[in-house]
Amino acid sequence: MHIAVDLGFGILMAVSVFRYFSNHPFDGVGVWALALAVGSTLAYAAAVLGADRGKRQTIGILTATALWLPLAVIAPSFSWCAFALIFAVYRVLPRRQATVTSAGIVVTVSTGLLIMSDGQDLGLVLGPFFGGIVVSTAYVALDRTLENRRHLTDELLATREQLARTERDAGALAERGRFASELHDTVVQRTASALLLLESTDESRDRGDAAIAEVREVLREALVETRQLLHGLQAPAEQESLSAALRDLAHSHAAEFTAVGEDHAVEADVAHALLRVTQEALVNAGKHADARTVRVTLTFFDDAVGVDIADDGRGFNTEQEQPVEAGYGLRAMAWRIENLGGRFTLESAIDQGTVIACVVPCVIPEDSRA
Repeated sequence: MHIAVDLGFGILMAVSVFRYFSNHPFDGVGVWALALAVGSTLAYAAAVLGADRGKRQTIGILTATALWLPLAVIAPSFSWCAFALIFAVYRVLPRRQATVTSAGIVVTVSTGLLIMSDGQDLGLVLGPFFGGIVVSTAYVALDRTLENRRHLTDELLATREQLARTERDAGALAERGRFASELHDTVVQRTASALLLLESTDESRDRGDAAIAEVREVLREALVETRQLLHGLQAPAEQESLSAALRDLAHSHAAEFTAVGEDHAVEADVAHALLRVTQEALVNAGKHADARTVRVTLTFFDDAVGVDIADDGRGFNTEQEQPVEAGYGLRAMAWRIENLGGRFTLESAIDQGTVIACVVPCVIPEDSRA
């Protein structure tokens, strides 16, 4: 738009010069008109030409306007340049100052036309006057609209940046939670098992060699799992079905296993979460529950899969604060399930056993049904 205004000013000035000297002689007034026209054009050109404008543009356009004002009075043929000047002053001045300057331009045009018509043609005077007011008002409205649009765009960009930061923070938090859960369910559990074996060795010297060999094997498995975790090589469900994996896990902890419903293929992340929750629940039952019976039940629904781990052990008061290790384990289990959009519940009471239940929604392809 600025380029169009600048070209428009040059074209209108050239047309005005041609029209004026086509109808007026080159006398005293003509000399003044030509001098003012040339001065105004040069000032305007100095303002808009060149790379580094800044303050020079403001001074140049205001100088061009100041030279044009007496020119429009003594030679109304140059009044057509007013349209370009109105847009130009709004470019370089604050809105209020530009409004005052544009009003001066409109009054100057009307004054020149009034003098030229000897006050006999009010239409010739009032037409440009109200036309200038309309142009100035329209430009102010357009400028406000563009300014509001710029503010809105800035706000949208800031909001998008904030949303991106929030998403990055949420992703980092989820990754920290996942990594902490993996560490707890693998390395921490293995290390705790090794510590228990060492403590049992201190109590029973007879099985020292066998216990140390078992501790060595547990620590070796912990080292392997740590390396896999650090290199992102953890394969949650691998080639084994969820039913088979849970069955093997339950039997390794001397727990009963039952599958209910039609066996379906389950997404890897869902299977991994259910395996880790079951593993943590079985370890806690073995360490704290002193239960005679532990049961693992896998249930397949049409659009979800659930696992229940129940024991008949000593139980605990769920309203009381748990030990640090057990408390984090429960939080890790709940985080895994809820992070997948599932539901995690815990029921327990003193001497009434404990039941951990979780249900996770999953998409089951028709061709994956066993």
